[in-house]
Amino acid sequence: MIKLPIAPWTPPVPVIDPKPTKPSKPQGPGKPSGGSSSGGSSSGSGSSSGSGSSSGSGSSSGGTSPGTGGSTPTIPSLEALFQEMLKHYLPETIEFTPLDESVLQETIRNWLRPAYEQAIKNRRSETDRINAELDADAWSRGMGNSTYLTDVKERQYRGEQRDIETLEGGYASELAKHLYDAMKEQQEMKISVDRFNAEQINHAREQAMNAAEALYQAFLSGLGNTGGGGHTSGGGHASGTSDNPGDSLLAHLLAGSGNAQKADYRTIANMIARMTPAERARLYDRNDPKYLALRSEILWSIGANAFSELMGKFPGA
Repeated sequence: MIKLPIAPWTPPVPVIDPKPTKPSKPQGPGKPSGGSSSGGSSSGSGSSSGSGSSSGSGSSSGGTSPGTGGSTPTIPSLEALFQEMLKHYLPETIEFTPLDESVLQETIRNWLRPAYEQAIKNRRSETDRINAELDADAWSRGMGNSTYLTDVKERQYRGEQRDIETLEGGYASELAKHLYDAMKEQQEMKISVDRFNAEQINHAREQAMNAAEALYQAFLSGLGNTGGGGHTSGGGHASGTSDNPGDSLLAHLLAGSGNAQKADYRTIANMIARMTPAERARLYDRNDPKYLALRSEILWSIGANAFSELMGKFPGA
């Protein structure tokens, strides 16, 4: 039996580079189409120049407008809010490309072939050694050119050829086996990465939808309670003097015209600064449902990068 000095096979592991998934472009907040009134003015002769009718229902092209009358309060649509939240919740995914079969085969061949080449070389050296001993013995007996010596050498060469063919067959078999295992492992890794990416994206979409729904319901509640004016979430005061600073943010967003307007960085920074460390810790926790609407309002207003900056300036408990 021929023993091969082969080290254990370690399949190559390709480099896996994280690549952030690009979210789809969010829809912008809806703009009201506006209810117009054409009448109400009269000329000096007492005749009316308009129809005197007013379209008080007011429609919004991108959101919801529950108000009636002269003002047309609007808020972004749920889909627009979802797309906006998705930008902030979508995680980085992993991009993995399985190695090509030719690359794997070349890698395995470079690892496996030297051991078989050495075994073949050793077998040929063994034949040369035996033939040299036969020649020395034959010449010492005066049989240097005998047919017997030629026949014995020929048998040695045939035995060598059979052994080399056996080694080559074993090499081909081992190469195919290791190539199959390596390709199977590559496919399993690809499936695992795809599953991980899908789970991460689905979880992010679920979080984004929860955030969008919480913000959308907060906007609807604000419009319903004020008819287009200022509103406080959780019983706070529109002036921003609530015991809970976060209660005044919706009032700012819905103040004035009644439209949902994004708060500026300074307003949000002042609000977070007035919160206690315990309140800030709950605000920064994605899994805290109580602060979900407020957290969504901040993301919608200033984005994730600015929010992260404020988290660094005003740490939680």
